[in-house]
Amino acid sequence: MTSTSDPRPPAAPRYELPPGWPATKAEAAAVQERLRGSVLVGGDLPAPGAGTGAVVGVDVAYDDERGRVAAAAVALDPRGLTVVGEATAVGPVAFPYVPGLLAFREIPAVLDALATLDRLGHRPDVVVCDGYGLAHPRRFGLASHLGVLTGLPTIGVAKNPFTFHHDAP
Repeated sequence: MTSTSDPRPPAAPRYELPPGWPATKAEAAAVQERLRGSVLVGGDLPAPGAGTGAVVGVDVAYDDERGRVAAAAVALDPRGLTVVGEATAVGPVAFPYVPGLLAFREIPAVLDALATLDRLGHRPDVVVCDGYGLAHPRRFGLASHLGVLTGLPTIGVAKNPFTFHHDAP
């Protein structure tokens, strides 16, 4: 039973890929255009340490020679700033590298790592992603995409700025 004081979303997070996961650049861009209106901005997040879940950071690494991607999810207890859980997932790289469409390479492995972490008892209150959220050319980077798919609050923290080229006016 969920009480009204429970800061978690009423439904459990979803960790499955939706049917028809894109295989081409055009399909992926169309998914971003279609789903970007589903991003919820703002809202009531639990105060640090007030939730019963964890702050979870996710990142990925690639083995280009073998065509593999590895995702890591690390759960932090915000009350004591201690690591309370870790999970990894490894799988095939299922989408080519295309700037602006990185989520389609990374999300399958990230979802698997988050699902494992949840099964270990570390459900996120918020997920911090190494990637963009709204500061993305289509306003739908990895963090936004992950939040829409899972129903979890997400924050995008990218290492590198997007560079845009345009013709002079």
